[in-house]
Amino acid sequence: MKLKIIIILTIIVFLSQFQASAAGVYLGSFTPKQSESFKFSIPVQNLDGEIISIYTTGDYFRSDNQKIGSSNLKLISREDSFPLSSRDLNIEKDRLLYNQNLNLELDLKAEYEPGLYKNSLYLKDEIKIIEIEIIFEIRPWMEILNGTAQNAKIENVENRTMGLFSSGQQNILIRSNTDWKLKVMIAKENTDNLSIRVAADSESRSFVDYKSEFVNLNAVETVIANGSNTAKLSSGQVEIFYQLRIEDFRKVIAGEKDYQMSFSLE
Repeated sequence: MKLKIIIILTIIVFLSQFQASAAGVYLGSFTPKQSESFKFSIPVQNLDGEIISIYTTGDYFRSDNQKIGSSNLKLISREDSFPLSSRDLNIEKDRLLYNQNLNLELDLKAEYEPGLYKNSLYLKDEIKIIEIEIIFEIRPWMEILNGTAQNAKIENVENRTMGLFSSGQQNILIRSNTDWKLKVMIAKENTDNLSIRVAADSESRSFVDYKSEFVNLNAVETVIANGSNTAKLSSGQVEIFYQLRIEDFRKVIAGEKDYQMSFSLE
């Protein structure tokens, strides 16, 4: 019985010497439309001993449904930088700290999807473990690269069909890191009963959903296509082509007509 008590007391004394403390650090909110790196300094106090061990909870920063490698977070020492992971990185304390600050660099890519990402960083010295929860947010972004207002021309020329079509291929270039919808609207004064249809280039088709038939245009925004994270494509963007049609040329005045449309994403 006495032996058990001695063993328990020994364990309690050992654990009281090896303490863990926890803190959280929010690095910020980012919109990386290209590969970018961000640097941070985190104050760290009371690290003892000459060698410090550093590691993360797991090999990923995780959001609700996505993950980013923990190696995207790098520890900057006086001479070099080290990708972090769940494996222990042992480094001399004098190489690690600048005025009691831990210096980090976070690498982000345009393809990373929106979310609040978290992982814990552990600093272990001779007698304690310091836990620092690292948190950062990636915001959703989307853009039309070649402008939201575009012109398309229809010229009333000899045609064996009743319909008139815009000449040439008009295109819309879209980049995003999230799901999107492409909308189009035409000016209220238009009375020519225009319709529009879209298509996509071969690389974009797996990221874009659209109807191939003509859709009527009016002064109310109309969804003509939707898609997902385009940053995962090799080009980083999708290319959507569109064409206008007037169904019956007899209902419009002869000659070239210029139509301005407004495109938007949501």
